Amino acid sequence: MPTDARYHGGAMIPVLDRAQMRAYDRHAIEHCQVPGLVLMENAGAGAARVVAELAAARSLAPTASAPVLVVCGAGNNGGDGFVVARHLAARGVPVEVVLAVEAGKLAGDARASYLAWCGLGGAVGSAATAQEPLRAALERASLVVDALFGTGLDRPITGHLAAVVAALDAVDRPRVALDIPSGVDCDTGRVLGVAVRADVTVTFAHYKVGLLAGAGSRLAGRVVRVPLGFPDASVLAAVGSRATAIEPALVRATLGRRPADGHKYRSGSLLVVGGSPGKVGAALLAGRAALRAGAGLVTLATSPSAADALDAQVGELMTARLDPDALDATLDPLLRRCAAVAIGPGLGLDERACALSERIVLGHPGPVVVDADAIGHFAGRAASLQKAAGPRVLTPHEGELGRLLGVPSADIAADRFGAARRAAEATGATVVLKGYRTLVATPGGTLFVCLAGNAVLATAGSGDVLTGVMGALACTTDLERAACAAVYLHAVTADRWRERVGADRGMVAGDLVAGLPETLGAVLRGEPEA
Repeated sequence: MPTDARYHGGAMIPVLDRAQMRAYDRHAIEHCQVPGLVLMENAGAGAARVVAELAAARSLAPTASAPVLVVCGAGNNGGDGFVVARHLAARGVPVEVVLAVEAGKLAGDARASYLAWCGLGGAVGSAATAQEPLRAALERASLVVDALFGTGLDRPITGHLAAVVAALDAVDRPRVALDIPSGVDCDTGRVLGVAVRADVTVTFAHYKVGLLAGAGSRLAGRVVRVPLGFPDASVLAAVGSRATAIEPALVRATLGRRPADGHKYRSGSLLVVGGSPGKVGAALLAGRAALRAGAGLVTLATSPSAADALDAQVGELMTARLDPDALDATLDPLLRRCAAVAIGPGLGLDERACALSERIVLGHPGPVVVDADAIGHFAGRAASLQKAAGPRVLTPHEGELGRLLGVPSADIAADRFGAARRAAEATGATVVLKGYRTLVATPGGTLFVCLAGNAVLATAGSGDVLTGVMGALACTTDLERAACAAVYLHAVTADRWRERVGADRGMVAGDLVAGLPETLGAVLRGEPEA
């Protein structure tokens, strides 16, 4: 079902599912009168350019004895492959083409592109009945183009074609997939029996859900989007999109510029409720991240014993002691003075923590970021969050969301886009489903996806940093904007660290905190890498 593909100003980067992509092509061809062959030609030409650039970047220099190998299937993805081969040949790049099915199975635009390749003298090897020609071609190849299955695949690959896909995946050569790696479900990112692992995926027109979710997000490698050569705003308006990517312009608009006469209270007063013996570091990271993200004042509210441990470390932060037997006197004054609350980092799961979660998450009328242990207190009773007195954003990972909804975490992983949307509907809250390609789902049905982020975020405390950033932004803007901007800033800070250090591991959460101001500056300046 199409959803609202807006975002808060600026251009839009839509993400489409299978049905929407079919409708996109159909609308462009039938309503806009753009011939299907033109779409295929533009797609293949753009992909050929990416393939040539990848070969040059890796110093592959294909030759007649080590050509680029294009492996084509029967549908339009195979037709795209024949166009890629033709454009590579026009560039002087040696190309070999292998067709995985009988040529008689080609039809429509795919057949026309096949005939154009053959008519220009291009040879086509056959792997329709035997694997040996394909294996020999793979051994010769300097680079492999996967043009077997596109976004239309909706059932497991079996038999002969499964063996073809497995052969492509097994060869030790750079692989470029056209539109989506063969075997990846366009709607969920699941593997349909067997799939190709690509180094680069050249996707046509717009991002697909399957490139950004599940196994597809890993199998796609680097995703390069190639436009199809026509203005498509009217097409998108007709077919809708499943989600929208978070762009720098959205974050920049959310941050804005501060007035010269600003002061700490105008910058936002955040209350962080968390920390327990042995877990004070989580609250400390959230508080420090909030300050680095621009909060003017941050107070860490915790148990007396945890506060004693924090006092020697807080520096610019303040601490407050909460008495579980006197919350009216120790908690309520803090709530009245803050612009937003972040609850959960290191909170614990005992009765004290449960009482705090119930009181703040359900009863506080202001904006609340609900994380970690605070989410755990509502496991199996997501609907109770509908009764919250004010706006809420939940920041679960897959396991926490599974427990909240009462389903296995594997179900969440199998359909992250659908799970995030269901969670937002069930809770009435904005839901940030953390992980690679973090999602932000709103109760109104809007879904955002973050294209930034990398493996260095797989470190203890990175989620606490995200909570702090989100809490800081929630002091001065609505929670939907705060969630999107925080997710983006958090992920881009990790990307900048990886770029600077050159490693995919070794970052600690404190490095994220330290890097936030530079990321803020880059976003506000409009730098491309941000």
